[in-house]
Amino acid sequence: MRKIISGAVIAAIIAAGAAPFLWVKQDAAIPGMRLNGKSVGGMGREELVSLIKDKNQKLKTGKLLLTHGEIREEWTLESLGARYDESKIEDVLSVGRSGNLLSDWLVRWKTLLSGSTERSLLVYDAGAVKEKIGELSDKYGKSVQEPMPVFNHDGSVTFSAGIPYLKIDEDKLMKVVGDSLADADFPKVELPVTEEKKPNITSEEAAKFNTVLAKYTTYFGYNPNRSRNIEISAGSISGTVVQPGERFSYNDTTGARSPDNGYLEAPVIINGKLEPDYGGGVCQVSTTLFNAVMLAGLEVTDRVSHFSSAVYVPIGQDATVAYDYIDFRFKNQLKNPVYIYTFYVPGEITCYIIGAREDKPEIAHVLLQHSDPIEFKTVEKVDPEQKEEKTTEYGHEGYSASILQYAKWEDGRIYQDTFESYYDPVDTVITYKTDPKKKKELEKKENKKNDSETEKVTEKKTKGGEGNKEGKIIPLT
Repeated sequence: MRKIISGAVIAAIIAAGAAPFLWVKQDAAIPGMRLNGKSVGGMGREELVSLIKDKNQKLKTGKLLLTHGEIREEWTLESLGARYDESKIEDVLSVGRSGNLLSDWLVRWKTLLSGSTERSLLVYDAGAVKEKIGELSDKYGKSVQEPMPVFNHDGSVTFSAGIPYLKIDEDKLMKVVGDSLADADFPKVELPVTEEKKPNITSEEAAKFNTVLAKYTTYFGYNPNRSRNIEISAGSISGTVVQPGERFSYNDTTGARSPDNGYLEAPVIINGKLEPDYGGGVCQVSTTLFNAVMLAGLEVTDRVSHFSSAVYVPIGQDATVAYDYIDFRFKNQLKNPVYIYTFYVPGEITCYIIGAREDKPEIAHVLLQHSDPIEFKTVEKVDPEQKEEKTTEYGHEGYSASILQYAKWEDGRIYQDTFESYYDPVDTVITYKTDPKKKKELEKKENKKNDSETEKVTEKKTKGGEGNKEGKIIPLT
């Protein structure tokens, strides 16, 4: 009996040991074998070929997702040269068939019990992947691109996505992509970034700026330096977000108007005269912004008028700036943040205040309350080097003016403010070769002398007439 039992045990052991060989069909993958995540145990060559063809068909629409923060980049698998290689089927079929009985037995048992024997038949074009990585580095290796507003026909505003600056570890990304392609599910790839600079606002924040609260446009003539200064200063304030309760400073935002910041010499008004200086033209941007701010119903906290009224806006609606001592500032007292956007083309600058719909005034305007002229004088000067009398400066009137900012919202809120302006008159200057007072005195003396000589001649004539009683003709010499 014991012999029978022992024999049965031995037979069972032998059967168990032989099972991995008995269960495997000829010319088929061993049980537990996996191909790119799919179980293919027991599949023959024809089944495997059919499976691969099906997978290759699906690859044509497959994509690899690369992410980092808000970034979403998709690469088609086809563009990477990804495909399942039929020629590698023999590699699948050869597992557990080395010819070494013990080795094959161990492999087959391990594969059967754990299903851990994995093979990948997917191949890709490493050159194509490297090229894609290079394109990605070029795209994100430039300066930060801020989200740009898109003004829709219905009056709404949407924003394009901003583009951050990213320094990508290309070698690491190459490896990560290769590992991902070997995975059956093609999981998304996290971009390996070593350095990053983000736009001022995220897509989520940009979505809050959905309407134009106000805009204002001014125009200017062609002066290359002045135009360039306007472009620079307009660009420096564009994209600025002012949160509720926050104050905006024009000088802090634009920085110094210096050659280091790209500014050029252009005419500026100094004491009523046009003189060249770095940054000439920036006041047109601050003035344009001032008008947009007023129409948006925002609170202006600092504003100074020019020495003379600006030709590009109605009287009283200008705002001059001078770095370090004259600034234009406003406060956002609205419920939501506001976004400053400027649009520059040669000869024209527009400032937009973009915000939430609930902050858009129902009524908004700027009214001239008064404009009183201030007379100018004529000033006389002496220049001995001058050959003749000449008007060297032409004067004009000054003005005392006042404007009213008025804004009303649908919920009944009203905001208003008054801005006073004083524009100095400019005197007319006439320059003489000699002192006009002395000239007048000389003219008086000359006139007296002439008058005296005339009197003498008249007296002579009179005396001569009295002596000619007989009617004789007496010649006068």
